[in-house]
Amino acid sequence: MALFIKNLKAFINKENFDFENPHITLKAFHPQIYIMYMINGIFFNNRNSKIRYVYPMLNTTMALIASAFQMMFMYRGVTIEDYAFASESFCYVVILGTAPLVYISTLYNTDIIITQLNEMDKDFIFISSLTTKHRDHFLKGQLIIWQLCLAWFAFCTVVCGMYIVNTFVLLFHYSLIATQDEHMIRPLIFPMWLPEDDPYRTPNYEIFMFFQIVLISIIYQNFCGYVYIQFHILIHYYTIMDVIILDFEDIFDDLDESVVDLKKDDSRRVEVQLILNSRMKRIVQWHISVIKSLDTLSSVYGPPLVYQVMFSSVAICIMAYQVVNQLENGKVDFLFAMLWFGACVQLWIPCYLGTLMRDKIMSSSYSYFNMLRQSTKD
Repeated sequence: MALFIKNLKAFINKENFDFENPHITLKAFHPQIYIMYMINGIFFNNRNSKIRYVYPMLNTTMALIASAFQMMFMYRGVTIEDYAFASESFCYVVILGTAPLVYISTLYNTDIIITQLNEMDKDFIFISSLTTKHRDHFLKGQLIIWQLCLAWFAFCTVVCGMYIVNTFVLLFHYSLIATQDEHMIRPLIFPMWLPEDDPYRTPNYEIFMFFQIVLISIIYQNFCGYVYIQFHILIHYYTIMDVIILDFEDIFDDLDESVVDLKKDDSRRVEVQLILNSRMKRIVQWHISVIKSLDTLSSVYGPPLVYQVMFSSVAICIMAYQVVNQLENGKVDFLFAMLWFGACVQLWIPCYLGTLMRDKIMSSSYSYFNMLRQSTKD
C-alpha cells in the first residue's frame, strides 16, 4: 500500500519527468490534451481521414436520440404532475445537449485548433530553453494544469461511476436479497417510460441498460474533455502572462546604462538597443499570442460556452429542487446531489479562470508602467 501511494504521488507530481530538459514539448508534458482532441475527431497524423468523423457522429446520434427520449419523459412527467421525473429528465437533456455542440465546434474549427496547439508547443520549446526563473514559473503552472486535469477526471469518474455502481447494487439487491413482497422492479440508470410498452421487461430492460451505460460513457468523454480543454488553455496562457511580467521586471537587467550618453550611431549603444528591442519584441509577441488564444477559445468553444452558461443556471436550480424534494420525502438523493455539485463546479471553472486572466492582464499593465517609471528615473 505504501508503495502504491508513493507511485501515485510520483505520478501526480510528475517526479519522473525531466524538468531540466531544454527541449520540452507540449506532447511530452501533456499527452492527454492530444487524446481528448483525438476523441473529439481531430487526427494529428492523418488529418484528412474520413474515419475521424465516425466516432463523433455515432456519439452525436446517440445523444440526440437520448435527448428525444428525455423530452418525451419530461412531457410525461408534466402531464401526470410528477415534476420530480420531469425535472430530472430536463437536467439530462441539458447535459446531453452539450455533446453535439462540442463535436460540431471542434470538427468545424479543426485547423484553428491544430494551429493553437502548435503555438502552445512553441511556447514549451522556447520557454524550456530560457533561464531557470522563467522555466520554473512556466513549468510550475503546467504542473498545476496536469494535477487539475487528474483531479477533474477523478471527480467526473466518481460521479459517472456512481450512477452505474448504484444501479448494479440495486440490481444485486433485487436479484439476490429482495423478497417478493417488496414489489421491486429492476432498476435502470435513468428512469424511463414508454407509451405502449414496459421498458423494464425483457428484452427491453437489457437493451436500455446497455445504451444507458453507453450514454454515461459519451457524457464522460465529451463533457469532461470539453471542460478540461477550457481550463488547460486558459491556465496555459495565464502562465504565459507570468512570464511576460518576469520579462518586464528583467527588461533592463545586464544592460549598460552608460550608453545613453553616447551618440545614436555608436556601436555600443546600437548593440544595447538591439538587445532591448529583442526583449520588447518577445513581450509583444507573447501579448499577441495571448490575445489570439483567447479569440480562438471564444470562436471554437463560444457556442458550447454560451449554452453551458445559459442552461447550467436553470439546471442547477432544478437539481437543487430535486434534492430538496427527495429530502422532504425522507430520502437522500446523493447521485443528484453529486451531479448538482459537478454542475456548479463546471460553471464556476470558466468564470473563475476568466477573472484570473483579467487580473493577470491588469498585473502585466502595472508591470509595464513600473518599467516605464524605472526607465524615466534612470
